[in-house]
Amino acid sequence: MLQNLIVHKRRAVALMLALLALAVLTVLLTAHWFLQDARQRLLHDNEQEMLVKAGNQAALLTVWYGDHKAYVQHFLQQDIVRLFSVEAEASSLPAAALREMAQRQILSPEEQDATQDSEDHTGHAPLDSLANRLPIMLQLLQNFMQGHDINAAWFVNTRLETYLAAPGQTLPDSNQLAALTQARHTRRPVMLPVRQTGEALLMDVACPVFAPRYVDRSGTLVSGLLLYSLDVTAVVRAASSVTPDGLITSAILESQGSNLRMLDVRGSLALPDWHLDNETLPQALRSLPIPAGQTNSHEVYSLALPVPDMPWLVMQSTDAHTVMQPYVRLRQNVVLAGCLLIAFTGIVLLALWWWLVARQERTVTAQIRHLYQLLQQQKQIMDNMNACLSEGIVLNDLNGVIYYANESYAGMAGREVRHMRGLPHEQLPDSLARSLVRRTRAVHDRGTAAHFEGTLVLNGQERHFVGSSTPFFEDHGKLVGVVSVYSDISAMVAARQRAEDMVHKTVDVLVRAIETVDPYLAGQSGFTARLAQLLADHMGRGHQENREILHTAARLSQIGMIRLPRDLLTKAGSLNEEERSLLQSHVAYAREALSGIDFGLPVLEAITQMYERMDGSGYPEGLRGENICEPARFLAVANTFCALVRPRSWRLAFNIKQALHILDEEAHRYDPAILQALRDLLTSPQGQAFLADLQRQQ
Repeated sequence: MLQNLIVHKRRAVALMLALLALAVLTVLLTAHWFLQDARQRLLHDNEQEMLVKAGNQAALLTVWYGDHKAYVQHFLQQDIVRLFSVEAEASSLPAAALREMAQRQILSPEEQDATQDSEDHTGHAPLDSLANRLPIMLQLLQNFMQGHDINAAWFVNTRLETYLAAPGQTLPDSNQLAALTQARHTRRPVMLPVRQTGEALLMDVACPVFAPRYVDRSGTLVSGLLLYSLDVTAVVRAASSVTPDGLITSAILESQGSNLRMLDVRGSLALPDWHLDNETLPQALRSLPIPAGQTNSHEVYSLALPVPDMPWLVMQSTDAHTVMQPYVRLRQNVVLAGCLLIAFTGIVLLALWWWLVARQERTVTAQIRHLYQLLQQQKQIMDNMNACLSEGIVLNDLNGVIYYANESYAGMAGREVRHMRGLPHEQLPDSLARSLVRRTRAVHDRGTAAHFEGTLVLNGQERHFVGSSTPFFEDHGKLVGVVSVYSDISAMVAARQRAEDMVHKTVDVLVRAIETVDPYLAGQSGFTARLAQLLADHMGRGHQENREILHTAARLSQIGMIRLPRDLLTKAGSLNEEERSLLQSHVAYAREALSGIDFGLPVLEAITQMYERMDGSGYPEGLRGENICEPARFLAVANTFCALVRPRSWRLAFNIKQALHILDEEAHRYDPAILQALRDLLTSPQGQAFLADLQRQQ
């Protein structure tokens, strides 16, 4: 008998140790998975926040560079500049002589003799022609340097000889000559790495100068080159942000092949261990370089987005310690909870071992009593767990009488838990009572669980809730009640609203930048958005998501126009095929500028398809019919109508009748249902009010 007791004890001990080991392993694996998931979510949230900031900075730099590029192109497209470059290229005079004449702006007798000699040999007098234009060209060059932070500028012929420069400027060095050579071969602007001169940051840009079309019909003959130095100190300083302890949280990175460096007015910093992936810098843990005057480096989580048409990226970083601090606290709490859970499990197993081994002589009554106590303990644990939950839990019968409610639900009802049992739903707050009745009816009618989302007015405040209601069955499978769980998401809804407000503010900034490109675009996107929303409402499709897509897409639909030449947008008269093709490229520019912004809705799709037509005659993809998304079809009709009734640089505005007649003639290009809705809308009070506002703005 004693031997059997010893064997039984050994088996019980072995079983308890095995269960304890299994419990410890389960706790460790669960804690590890939970911590890893929490860490990934933390890094993901940090990445999204930095992407939004970097995207906003990149958009602002895109607008800035587009404005500067338009300024340079306008200067280079002047006929006097292009013609002078052709004459200087064809002149037999040395570039140094032209440069010296420009400095003096007066011809000496010897130079006049040289002019006569040149005329004898070539049949024309290039010196006279060039000399007459030198003062004007020098003044144009100096005027060019006075705008857009341009520090210096030179005119160079295709032999890389400088023939015109502002007074006091040195000749281009070897790096600048190499850039000029590349611009001559590629026929595209070439940007040199930013260099520091004193306290200024300068970026040298080499641009080709093309001969006029009456000299070269193709328009691709490079007759000279313009080299200028752009002062980007203010731009770099505005895009840079440093915390009081020296942490660089925002900066501009410059790509030099496979190498990166950080631009800083105190001195650029090399980043040898930072590498691009598909022209972007993904989020990763990196070491920030040590600026001058500091001794400690920073471990940060950083990422960067590219600036279109520039070798620049916008970098955002967050201190690694700050990012991971919530994770460290969470890990400490998880470790503490795991230790407590393991200790609790050990105590339970010890009690179980004691019950199995040390209390075998107890009677069945004692065993039942002990089991009852254990169940009561478990019930108390469950009650405590329910009381600690932030979600409200309630169990009611089919008549709306409450069987059970936890602390959170009792707080929602404004009562104590002990007063909730047996409480009829009529004595609950109005919104909570209506919600309980709706949930009960939904589960009773469907016989399955039902999910819900909505608002409740509790204690005079409107709160947002999501949750689910589950049927409660008795032993025989009969439905006797409903268990409902309410989760308060008010904070998340408020955060989402703040994010939407930030997107709207960003859209307003971009729209103001768009409307500065062409005065005829002012107000176009706003009227297009309003008319598209009115059409959607008139057709019964004006739900909130659709209205948001139409508003944002219409407001940003003209962003690609920023990169088009100003003289193309304001040209009086019809466009040729090449100009029309260039104009249509604004859609690709818009896609490129907006592709890094997460709107949360298919806004970019609506922008890129609003110029498609139902018969496939649109651009850029030539989509047909139902392949064009519905918001884009609304925008196509609204944008065309608003453009017809408003003036342009090449025509006056059409009246309403003429505009509708033009749309009728091209009805095969638009959605017929939307065209009919437009006719009906314009005769309604809402349409008349819209037309009145449209007329006042012209």
